[in-house]
Amino acid sequence: WVVGAVLILANWPYTLIGIMPTNHKLKAIAEADAGPVSRAMLETWARLHAVRTALGIAATVAYLGALR
Repeated sequence: WVVGAVLILANWPYTLIGIMPTNHKLKAIAEADAGPVSRAMLETWARLHAVRTALGIAATVAYLGALR
């Protein structure tokens, strides 16, 4: 259970440290200024967000393993 808890709680600091700066940069771009740079930032954001998803899946697997 502890492993699952650590994995699920790891999402908070990862979001604050890893994803929020990218979120702020993306929000600062005006729609008229969107282009290749903002597209690259969106792709980076998607990869960062995939890590959050993987942490959630890993936590679920750990919880399911703890049930056995």
